[in-house]
Order: sequence, then structure tokens, then C-alpha cells
Amino acid sequence: MSPVLTAQQLRHSDAWAINTLGLPGIVLMENAGRGVVRMIQRKLKLSGASARNIRVSVVCGAGQNGGDGFVIARHLHLAGASVKVFMAMPGAAVSGDALVHRDVLLRMGSVPIRDCSPTDSEADWKGQLSDAELIVDAIFGTGLSREVTGVAANAIAAMNQHETAVRIAVDIPSGCHADTGRVLGIAVQAHHTGTIAARKLGLSINADAPTGQLEVLGLGVPVHTPEGNGPYAHWLEAQAIRDRLPRPSPGAHKGSRGHVLLLAGSPGKTGAAALSARSAQRGGAGLVTIAVSAALQADMDAKVQEAMTLAIDPESPAAIVAQASKFAALAIGPGMPTETLWREVVLRLARELPGPAVLDADALNHLGPDFGAALAGAAGPRILTPHPGEAARLLGTTTAEVQADRVTAVRRMAREGNCVTVLKGARTLIAQPDGTLFINPAADPALATAGSGDVLTGLVAALLGQGLSAIDAACAGVFIHAEAAASARATLGTGNLIAGDLPEAVARWIG
Repeated sequence: MSPVLTAQQLRHSDAWAINTLGLPGIVLMENAGRGVVRMIQRKLKLSGASARNIRVSVVCGAGQNGGDGFVIARHLHLAGASVKVFMAMPGAAVSGDALVHRDVLLRMGSVPIRDCSPTDSEADWKGQLSDAELIVDAIFGTGLSREVTGVAANAIAAMNQHETAVRIAVDIPSGCHADTGRVLGIAVQAHHTGTIAARKLGLSINADAPTGQLEVLGLGVPVHTPEGNGPYAHWLEAQAIRDRLPRPSPGAHKGSRGHVLLLAGSPGKTGAAALSARSAQRGGAGLVTIAVSAALQADMDAKVQEAMTLAIDPESPAAIVAQASKFAALAIGPGMPTETLWREVVLRLARELPGPAVLDADALNHLGPDFGAALAGAAGPRILTPHPGEAARLLGTTTAEVQADRVTAVRRMAREGNCVTVLKGARTLIAQPDGTLFINPAADPALATAGSGDVLTGLVAALLGQGLSAIDAACAGVFIHAEAAASARATLGTGNLIAGDLPEAVARWIG
């Protein structure tokens, strides 16, 4: 897993490299610029003759980001490109390490630097950039916190409206807030972003941030955060997930791979239970049992094959807790009854079950805004998997407020419930009670289909049943679920994918 940092943490890391390691800032800037050039050469397949005479416009600001732009302009020129630099801010404002690199470029004399800061016209900027085949955005970096206006806004608008040039953003698309990913009035719509040192929080949590394809480019030194203050979040990656997966021994049997119990399904919603069961089986569970009311057992038996069923009586919650305690893991919620009678069952299981449990869907609605009290002193590990609407009901707020600050919402649920919490959506967030945050890379509209959450619940329960910790089961389940959707979408298409396609894709990914 790779670190995700805030703008402040990144500034601290740079200062540590300069002041503690003794690597001058001018060298860090050189490394950053050269890293972007190497990325450009890879992405555009520029080498040898193909790099010669490609027309490049580098649009620079006056700060560190502009300094990176001067380095990029120099190295692209040395590779044979026809490079021009356009200043979106007065040259007199350039200082520090950026000034050193600008003056190197000036003394070379072969790359023109045009001061376009008085050019407060979008049309003029379009004219300046009209012949570019490649535009490098180096106006603003991670320090931007105000709305973009004036010359910079016109330059960005002209870049975005260029119909043929490839747009490369240096570190972050100019106009994006580094910690939220929010567009501050206007932002460069990049085709590729070379982000320096580490992933930025805003570009990681906001799936709509206009980064295009994003690549992390190292500075030649490790990322460093203040003592006792680790990365703000962790970006989930395939190898780290594979390393956490249970691998059955040659002598494994169905009993050794975990027996999962699903309390799921109700009249008209038996499909949710069947989907969860199928996913748990494809996720590696050795045995799966679906617990339903006696009146529904025959219908449930008719719907499933490999899974077993168990009749339970909601008027005897203590007996249900005793039965559930015999299983390796429990999943509660997909399609379960919403009647008040079942609320006591959910509350008793949430508090008293000694083993691990994942609570989803209507189980979360049964917990309600008092979920913290309901989970206080829970006898075993708990995982909550709300979508934004369910999260809003738990937190006593609105879906819009949850979506406006998803990080605060997921951390609050994890802290108040003393549980691992999965806030589903584009770039799903997973939080532990201590605030440790994980971000899943996927933002896949193919998952916006009925039943996909039921598949996730079954998969997480299967991983719990095979011995994974709550946080590892949640992270692995979320990641694999999204990878399965991407795999199935490649064959079936985004609009044609249904939740029933996912369990088999889960099995293929796990291998």
C-alpha cells in the first residue's frame, strides 16, 4: 500500500529532505522535473526521432510548480522538442529554487520564455498555445487554496479548449485543491498527471478530480511524515491485498476454510441472501448457511444449491445468538426483514456474538443513530458497510453532508462504533476506530447495480471466516469486489453488468 499525504505533510517531507538529509531544494526540483519528463516520454512514446521537433508549450507560475516547469522545458528541449515557456505570472514574482532553474533556462538562450502575465484574455492565450502538440501545466501546485481568477483562469480555459494537444499536469492539475480534490473555480482537465513524491489526498478521495491517468513520481528520497504521525491514508494496491489473502494448505477441507452464517433474506428479497451466499462461497468459505424465518426456509432452499439453510425464530434472540456463535463469521442485513421484531435480534448479535460479524443494509437501519451505544463493548470484531444514505441515517445527518466530507463521516462511524467502517461509493473509504484510513482506487459505475453490495457483504464474511482480521477482510473484500467488477465489465460492458456476474469474477481474481 502506498501513502496518501496532505499538502502540509508533503511540505514537511520536503523540508525533512532538505534540512535533515541535506539534499538541496534545487536538486529536489530537478528530480521532480526529470521525473515528469520521463513520464511524458513513456506515455507519449517519445524517443529518438519521435521526440524531435514536437511542439511543446510549458505554462508556468511563479512558485515551486513553475520551477518544475522550467526543468521540464529544459530537458524536453535537450531531447529535441521545440519548446516554448509561457509565464502566467510576472517574472519578478519568481524566487528561490524556481528562480535558479528559470535563470538556467534564460542563460541557455534556446528556449523562449514569454511573459504573458499581462495577457488577461482567453482569446490571446488560445492564440499563444494554438500550435502546441503537448501542453505542460505548471502554474499552481499543492499550495493553492483560493478560487482561480484572472490571467491564470484564462490560461487554464485556453489549455482546456485546445482540441488536439495532450495536457500534462505537474504534481496536481492547476486549480484543484490538494486536500479535497475540489475544483477552485476552474482547473486544468489533464490527460496525464505526474504527481510528485506521493499521492495527494484530494486527488485520491475525489474520483472526479481532473487528473486523467495519474502516476506517482519519486524524488529520489523517501517520503517522511512527522514522528508519530503517519500518512493521512493508505492507497490499496493489488500485491498488498494478495499478500493478505488466506491460502489453503494441501490438506484443507471444507471445515477448515470457515463456516459462514448469513442472516439475510425476506419475502421478495431472497435474491439478496442468495447473492451473498454465492459470493461467500466464491470468496473461499468452506461452508455457507443462510438463516431465515421458518416460513421462508422452503423458498430459500429452492433458490440455493451449495448453501444450507437454517430456520430461526426472531422471538428468541438469545437462541439465535447461541446458534450464530457456532459459526466462524456472520453477515447480517442483505434483504433481511425490516419489522421491529428483528431489531432486537440485530442488537443482540451486534453486542453479544463472540466471533466477527459484518453488518450491512437493513441491519444498519436496525442499528440506527444509536449504533455507537449498540456496538459499545461488542464481544467480537464488527464491520459496518454503509452506502452514503445508510451512513447518513447512522450519523443523523443528510446524504449530501456525508458526501461533502466522506473522510470525516467514515472516521466518525468507525470511532463511535469502535468498529471497522466501509463507506461505499466511488473511491470507497475504509476506516479503523483509531482513524487509520484506507482508500480503494476503483470508481466504477458498473457497480451501481442492485445487489452489488450484497456480494461485497458475502465476500467480506468469507474472508473473516477464513481468519482475516476485520481491517484486512474489509480492505481485501472492497478491493477484490471492485477488481471483479472491472473484469466482468471488460466482457459484458458497464450497462450490462448485474450483481450475479460478480461472484465468479471474484473467484477468478482470487485464483
